[in-house]
Amino acid sequence: MEYLKQLWDLVFPKKCINCKKEGAYLCEDCLSLIEINPFRQCLCEKMEKRDKCDNCKNKYLDKIFSAASFQNKILKEAIHKFKYGYIKDLSQPLSILMLTHLQIIEAKIDKSFVIIPVPMTDKKKRRRGFNQAEEMGKIISEATSIPLLANVLIKTKETLPQMELKKEERIENIKNCFEIKKNIKDNVVLLIDDVYTTGSTMDECARILKQSGTKEVWGLTVAREVDQQRYFV
Repeated sequence: MEYLKQLWDLVFPKKCINCKKEGAYLCEDCLSLIEINPFRQCLCEKMEKRDKCDNCKNKYLDKIFSAASFQNKILKEAIHKFKYGYIKDLSQPLSILMLTHLQIIEAKIDKSFVIIPVPMTDKKKRRRGFNQAEEMGKIISEATSIPLLANVLIKTKETLPQMELKKEERIENIKNCFEIKKNIKDNVVLLIDDVYTTGSTMDECARILKQSGTKEVWGLTVAREVDQQRYFV
């Protein structure tokens, strides 16, 4: 298999999705052009010193960490190629962004955590070939020694793409489509996904996890789709 991979790379060399330089799908120079968020945010778009503002205190998700802005064109293209261009190798540079963000903001993540990727249905996973959240979870797990639990939270029904829906529609679209296969009671869950927009998907995952006894659920994504001019303290 290694020989076939080397042969494939020789015939079809990896090229940076941005500058087209050979060697990697996202070269170090272009990766460095993605500005990593040096701050924490509330579940909404506010900048808060607390974990959640008063408007978000009833949300099931406890915290959200997002490495960079989805408005960055290189990052947006990388995520699109990762999910819809089926370039699984992009999981590595995207995971590096998340790990660097956690380091910069000094997030206190230890061995009491477990990593759970936001799931997709078996049908969609077979069609794509992989779950992008799970692939990033594998790398973060290896880098931090935090266990990855890939089959604890499952998605039981197909839903419409969240990006195509309004906020109210997203909540209804994702409602009651997740199930728990094993209760997580003594650990904090680090919930992994690619993009955080309204938070509907992560909050529904957190609701199901907390119904099973999970005490805390922290979200971690590569990107966050926010208006960078709407921060408040």
